Amino acid sequence: MDNKAPKDTQNILYSPLNNDADDIRLLTLARTQSGSPLQCHLSTVSLRAFCPAYTSFINTNGLRHLTIRQAKTRWAPSSVGDSPQTHRYRFHWGDFAALSYVWGDESARTDVIINGETVPITANLELALRTLASEEGIFSDRYKLWVDAICINQADEKEQAQQVQKMRDIYSGAWNVISWIGCNNPAIKGAFSFLRMMASLEHDQLDLSTWSASTGNLFRANYFLALRELMKQDYWFRLWIIQELVMGASSTVLRYGDETIDWNTFSKGIGVLYHGSNWTLKDREVEAALVSRGIREDVRWHTYGMHLIHVDLGELTRAEEQGTQRLGFRRLLDIADYAGCRYVRDKVFGLVGLMDPAIAAEIMKAYGFPEDRLFAAVAKAFIVRTNSLEALRQGNPWGYVGSPSWAADWTWRRIRFSRPEYKLFGPPWDPSEPEPDPASIFSADRGMTPSFQFLDRWRFLQCDGFTFDEIAGLGAPEHGFFNWDRHRVVPCPSWRSAYGGYEATASALWNTLLLSTIDKGKRAQPRHAALLHLPINFWTAFPQFEKRGWTWLAGQRAYYFKWEEWHKAHDDMMLGDWPLGKFFKAVIPKGADELTFTEVYCASQRTVQQRRFMLTKGGYFGWGPDNVYGRDKTKELRAGDKIAIVSGCSTPLVIRPRGKEFEVLGEAYVQGFMDGEAVDLLESGVCQRQTFTFY
Repeated sequence: MDNKAPKDTQNILYSPLNNDADDIRLLTLARTQSGSPLQCHLSTVSLRAFCPAYTSFINTNGLRHLTIRQAKTRWAPSSVGDSPQTHRYRFHWGDFAALSYVWGDESARTDVIINGETVPITANLELALRTLASEEGIFSDRYKLWVDAICINQADEKEQAQQVQKMRDIYSGAWNVISWIGCNNPAIKGAFSFLRMMASLEHDQLDLSTWSASTGNLFRANYFLALRELMKQDYWFRLWIIQELVMGASSTVLRYGDETIDWNTFSKGIGVLYHGSNWTLKDREVEAALVSRGIREDVRWHTYGMHLIHVDLGELTRAEEQGTQRLGFRRLLDIADYAGCRYVRDKVFGLVGLMDPAIAAEIMKAYGFPEDRLFAAVAKAFIVRTNSLEALRQGNPWGYVGSPSWAADWTWRRIRFSRPEYKLFGPPWDPSEPEPDPASIFSADRGMTPSFQFLDRWRFLQCDGFTFDEIAGLGAPEHGFFNWDRHRVVPCPSWRSAYGGYEATASALWNTLLLSTIDKGKRAQPRHAALLHLPINFWTAFPQFEKRGWTWLAGQRAYYFKWEEWHKAHDDMMLGDWPLGKFFKAVIPKGADELTFTEVYCASQRTVQQRRFMLTKGGYFGWGPDNVYGRDKTKELRAGDKIAIVSGCSTPLVIRPRGKEFEVLGEAYVQGFMDGEAVDLLESGVCQRQTFTFY
């Protein structure tokens, strides 16, 4: 956030807020003629100044235990999109909405008049405010509007920190959250109507191919293209909107120009695209429409906004309504990675409202820290609060700001859907069932009590554990999202399988390629040996899928490349006496079932992302972390890196000795050692406990 008015103007507009009274500033908007500067008034109010009627309602009905959002819903059950009637105002001074928006081009500024002072704001914000001001004086009196760029003194870092910590209360306490996506793009016309139509479909109508067949090609294409353009808007790539929409939950109203749609209808409509083969239908319709207009473009990758809504925001807003969930460390890192913000520190503070309040309060103390120390403070807060060392799974020394290797660098690029706790992307993709705790999927440390301390104020972490193996051979590193560098396989001619003969090694291999898990961390079953019969080339697989009527798999032409490319890079890699490719067959056996093949296809696609296949000195298969977007060949795994168990961390870690200290390289998967088997080696004396000092 950075919208600094001239210094004299700041002194006039911004008197100090009383944080103990939960003071905030709010805007009212005056209707203004076109061509004249927008007139606004800024005033200070208290979020504790409830009116007697509202206070009595809360006390009489025993609602003090509810969240702000839940209590407001009880007070006014049908208020989405409507300004409150005066008898429903919750505060002495009235009530308020909060604006969620993207700043837009900061070089394009427009002056507005606030309390008689001229203040420059971005053109996109001015347009949003002018549009709202034109609507029958809705924000002209006691119903007010909170806008971060104006209501926070951007020149006062202390106030910024206090108000950022208060954003959860502001957005969850607002009567409505107004999500301003933009305006003036005619290609988006019809997107909201399309979403309302999809949201209205019943269970037997969710197959959009049936709907598509009954509509004209032009009509059909326009709808899909409009939705595509809507989801390409800059709004969906702004980090701050995530907590704003989650806090607003069902009280959020999305706007594109004069068109509006409520959040529940919007997210339900997006969800229909994840039913059956609708996703690939969307791709085909958009591609065909673009080709007809002479445009050739890969349509698969404009998906971030939709995944954000369906996978993250849908689930999180439901949890917010129930007051049940705060995000864990891994999920926060993944979400932060895929959205933009002006300052690196906002990767953290833009999501602080979604964290456990105790962790958030501790992190806010680091608001003015440099980035390396901030990231260490965040990891420390999670470690101390959870009394576990799970956060080390996200560490590595390959980030950009120089934070300690044990502290996740929030700027290091991650690939989103590589986690075993995530829902597989195959049909039906319904994220309504909560994800499991990532720490519950594996138990490599067998629940050993963590012991840790922080040294030299913040840079060093000391903890207990032991090493049980080391890397002897490596598969190809992933080069960006689409390729593997097959020329950089590190062979290990002396490697011999500790699993046994060919059949036992084959079983270990398919388990390794699935992380022994399928959907949301559920353990793989013997039937998932079907992975060894999943053709490695789409055009070999396609006629077999089509013959069996497996329409979703048959539609994966545009997405099968992960499985194909990984095999191209690894099929010649020797696993003892056998090349890796020898374990796979090109023919799907008779009696195979679609669900099993869908599961192994999706799970294997997940596994090979941001992981590097490895062979261990002890004769085992596994995966180590891969620096996918890094170009420095010194910043990657090496033969000789150690594999360790750290008490309080549910997976093994790859670590690297550096003199008397160690670097954390990240989490590892070692087939046969994910459920405490290494602890048996410790207890039998094969391995020795030691104290690691990580930096």
